[in-house]
Amino acid sequence: MKFSPKIYSEAFIQAIHSSPEEKEKLTKSFAKLIRKNGDLSLLPKIVEYLKGLLVKEKGGQRIKIEFAREPQKKLAQTLMAKFKKEDLIEISINPDLVAGVRINIDGEKELDNSLIRKLNKIFK
Repeated sequence: MKFSPKIYSEAFIQAIHSSPEEKEKLTKSFAKLIRKNGDLSLLPKIVEYLKGLLVKEKGGQRIKIEFAREPQKKLAQTLMAKFKKEDLIEISINPDLVAGVRINIDGEKELDNSLIRKLNKIFK
């Protein structure tokens, strides 16, 4: 690994901003660089960092919502309405939660209202 996913992502964003008209060429060159450095295994993490940077540029936050099971459509819509349109909202199902929901904002803040967390807290 020559560079961290964060450094790759930040460099790519800077390159795109400096020459937006050459976006396609820069993207191909960026992919070749990652391959040349032997860092293809980092590609998923690089993409995750890129998503976060692009969302922050637009003034949004990266929201990850985990439900224990498929939520009712109305519940999901009500919850999503609490966030801004600039936010990137990713919803997933995590049966390990047993019941409830976990919300993570930018990987920094977390609201864990899951049954498994409550059970773990009780039986510590």
